[in-house]
Amino acid sequence: MKNIKYLQYAFLIVGVLAVFEFIFVRGMFTWLISVAAVIVVGSLNVIVGIKNKEWLQALHYILSIIALCMGYFVIM
Repeated sequence: MKNIKYLQYAFLIVGVLAVFEFIFVRGMFTWLISVAAVIVVGSLNVIVGIKNKEWLQALHYILSIIALCMGYFVIM
C-alpha cells in the first residue's frame, strides 16, 4: 500500500516538472524526457489502479496523462 502513495507522489512531482518545463524551457530535447516520464509514471499508476479495482482513479490518471502531454503534441 505504501508503494501506491509513492507512485502518486512521483506522478505529482513529474507533472509539476512537466508543466514547468513547458512554460519556462521548451527545450529541443527536454520535452522528450518530460513526456516519457509522464507516460511511464502515469502508466504505472493506471496499472496499479486497475489491479486494485479503482477504475475512477485509473481513468483520472489516463486523462491526466493526456492533458499533460497534449501541449507538446499540439506544438508538433
